Amino acid sequence: MEILKFPHPSLSTVCEKVTVFGPELKVLLEAMWDTMKKTPGIGLAANQVGLKFRMFVMEGKDGEKFFIVNPIIAGNSLKLSTLKEGCLSAPGEIVYTGSRYDYVQLRYQDENGKEHTRGFTGILAVCVQHEIEHLNGENFMKSKMLSREQRKYLAKKWGLKK
Repeated sequence: MEILKFPHPSLSTVCEKVTVFGPELKVLLEAMWDTMKKTPGIGLAANQVGLKFRMFVMEGKDGEKFFIVNPIIAGNSLKLSTLKEGCLSAPGEIVYTGSRYDYVQLRYQDENGKEHTRGFTGILAVCVQHEIEHLNGENFMKSKMLSREQRKYLAKKWGLKK
């Protein structure tokens, strides 16, 4: 799989809910995982590789493999993260959005359709929010928490609409 770069139209696509679970879905998720592992990232959303499904892969602590399908943030802390983040679709770009929660409770399905609820903190919480933003056709470079000048610079550099 190829990781698409901004301003590819797929990155502005709102992804559709996954309704069919089976071997084909697991093959897609494994291919996404393999693609992500070949890069310096910890998460990869489906539309970053041209797929239109609400799913992403993420590497947890100690290499734990997460296949996240139809994610919904069910709760969050009031505390905001102080971490910077990057994006595989904008290599080399590191920003601090100031708008990510330090903890999120996530409801999702795995590759078999089994439902899970799990809490994530720190960098994994930031990753979950970043990947869900991708699934919604949005991106971290347009965050309202960035200065107007930063947004303008990033939009010009990456060919994004302001």
